[in-house]
Amino acid sequence: MARFQLLIVQSIEGYMVEDYAERYPSLGEETAEWLNNATFPMDENASLSMLIDGKKCKDYEDATYFIEATPVTASIINGMLRMYLIDEIITYTVPVMLYTGRQLYQSRLAKTEWECTSTKIRKDGIVQTVFRKIG
Repeated sequence: MARFQLLIVQSIEGYMVEDYAERYPSLGEETAEWLNNATFPMDENASLSMLIDGKKCKDYEDATYFIEATPVTASIINGMLRMYLIDEIITYTVPVMLYTGRQLYQSRLAKTEWECTSTKIRKDGIVQTVFRKIG
């Protein structure tokens, strides 16, 4: 079955950090690598019905679908979470407090169980955490 990955770059208090590639060029390179390794990079124009079909399609069993959280992609990501499509969440927590901004989660989502599969602290203080959905 295909794997669906979500990448989030957030501040300590959970706001999306939109200018992280400018502030932290090496983080921009690292997140670009996730994108380049994906079979199907996605954007705000992704169709939920096509994604549901793609997840079940035997032809794409080893495929990786990838989407990065931005204010523009937040709506489709929230739909993907409601449809239980996301299998893995890669979170980068940047050591900054913005006190204002956009949060990814737009409404209350159904309870799902996740396990932390890795955590790394980068030299610049950014914490990378990878979660995989259980079940």
